[in-house]
Amino acid sequence: MKRRDVCGMLVLLVYLMGVGLVTGPSLYQLIVGHLPEPKLELLPFADIIGIIIDSIVHHHGAGIILNIFGNIILFVPLGFLLPLFWPYFGRARRTILFSAGLSLSIELIQLIAGGVTSVDDLILNTAGAALGFALAKLLLRGRPRRDGRAAWGYPLACWVTVIVLATVTDMMSLGLVW
Repeated sequence: MKRRDVCGMLVLLVYLMGVGLVTGPSLYQLIVGHLPEPKLELLPFADIIGIIIDSIVHHHGAGIILNIFGNIILFVPLGFLLPLFWPYFGRARRTILFSAGLSLSIELIQLIAGGVTSVDDLILNTAGAALGFALAKLLLRGRPRRDGRAAWGYPLACWVTVIVLATVTDMMSLGLVW
C-alpha cells in the first residue's frame, strides 16, 4: 500500500467518524434507550419545502441553514477527498455513485436506529459530494493521471470500519459485549 493511500485512509477515517457522530443517534439516546420514533419520508423535496415554508412562517433561517445547507456541506469533503487521494474517483460518476451509496447507508442506519430517514437527505448529500468533486477537479486540473483501478476499496474499507467500530462501541456502552 502506498503512503498516499495510507494518508488518504486516515484522513477519510477521521472524516467518516465525524459524519457518524453528526448523523447517528447520540450515545445518551442509546444508553437511556430513548431512540426517536423512526420517520420515513420517501417523497422527494417534501422535507426541503416544509423546512423552507416553516422558516418563512416563523421568520428564521435556522432550519434552512442546519438541515438543507448542513446536509450539503456534510458531504462536500467526501466529494473532495475521494478524487484527491484516489485517481479511480477522478470521474464524476464514480465519486457521485460512491457518495450516494454512503448516504443511502446512513439513511438506512438511521431508519433502523430510529430517526428521520429522508430521500431529501440523500439528494442533498449527493449534491454536496458533487460540489466537493467539482472543487477537487478545479484543484487537480493539470495534474497527470495515474492508474488506480482498485482504489474504490480503500474508501469502502474506511466506511465499513467506521460502522463496525460504532456498532461495537455502542454495544459495549449498552453492556451487550464484555
